[in-house]
Amino acid sequence: MDRRSALKLITGAGLGMVAAPLIGAGAAPARTPSLDQAPNFVPADISPRRIIRQVVGLRPFRETGYVVRAERFSRRKTLVHHYGHGGAGVTMSWGTAAEAERALLAATDATSVAVLGCGVIGLTTALLLRRRGMNVTIYAEALPPHTTSNIAGAVWGPSSLYRRQSVDEAFLARFVDAARVSQRAFQHLANDPRYGVYWLRQYDFSLRTPGGPREPQPLDHLYPGLIRHTDPQTWFGYPSVTENHVLMIDPDIYLRALMADFENAGGRIVMRRFETASDIGRLDERVIVNCTGLGARDLFGDPELRPMRGQLTMLLPQPELDYAYTAWEGGILYMFPRRSSVVLGGTTDLDMADTLPSAEETARQLDGHARIARRLAGLERVEDGHGTLRQ
Repeated sequence: MDRRSALKLITGAGLGMVAAPLIGAGAAPARTPSLDQAPNFVPADISPRRIIRQVVGLRPFRETGYVVRAERFSRRKTLVHHYGHGGAGVTMSWGTAAEAERALLAATDATSVAVLGCGVIGLTTALLLRRRGMNVTIYAEALPPHTTSNIAGAVWGPSSLYRRQSVDEAFLARFVDAARVSQRAFQHLANDPRYGVYWLRQYDFSLRTPGGPREPQPLDHLYPGLIRHTDPQTWFGYPSVTENHVLMIDPDIYLRALMADFENAGGRIVMRRFETASDIGRLDERVIVNCTGLGARDLFGDPELRPMRGQLTMLLPQPELDYAYTAWEGGILYMFPRRSSVVLGGTTDLDMADTLPSAEETARQLDGHARIARRLAGLERVEDGHGTLRQ
């Protein structure tokens, strides 16, 4: 199946690719190949000897999608919720931060704001509010590079964000609009090395023979050059390959840049841990913006929030790699090249909160990506739509 079909198993929407928890560093590759050029795949060098680190992150998943809502916190204070982005926190950050800003302005005219959380959602929201002239302080227990956002694959594409049967058309309209706003914001940062955002060619390798023409999706216009190939003889035996360009975002570089932008704009960051909502109520600010991600489950009593575990394996960098891919072979596999590492993923284990890397998952990732690398090198081919290989 292609990327959007595979992700129906997670979101029910089929609108994007795996992006979540869960790294690297990155100026843009030396060139962006022409869409008319035949691809020249350099196989990734997949070896356990090249592993530099492994990470596990917990996505804040809600079946009914992310929350943006203003409510009265106390007689004097307004609370704005902005959390629950599943595996699409980086992807959706600018669009849903704009939603949160609108919710705040509609609820109060107060200008002193406390933002809880210094991951990508907290930083983006705080920066937008500070640019509007508000007095904004971020309160957080952890700062980059020690946030969940730092352990994100962070290729642009909404994924593991909601279940289709659990949301209504009004939410879907909000979602599509927020995705469009966010992607356009990242376009303005692309190829500026200070932000670590750049365009890269992306492929979805599918073992399934298509049953008909590809069904258009609401976010197709945000994936330039989108085309599906159905020529197995050209495409390493894969009966279906979807190609497009995608924005890659390196969280380590990007979050540092957001922090610098916020502080340079006059924002303030305070390290603090909150145990209860009562602790938060003692803050001086008149507006509280809750960007605590999975922490909102306990702090604000949201039983819908569930951890979705994701494991990544980082290999030594391989500068000649100028493409990314996803595949579905006994689970999701994806490879994103960064300047500082090659990122291999991934998993979407719902209701698993263990943050220790699994040896079994490491073996699955290495074996699966090594198999794909052999195909791209012409050493193996997919024989049929069931994934049988031949030398």
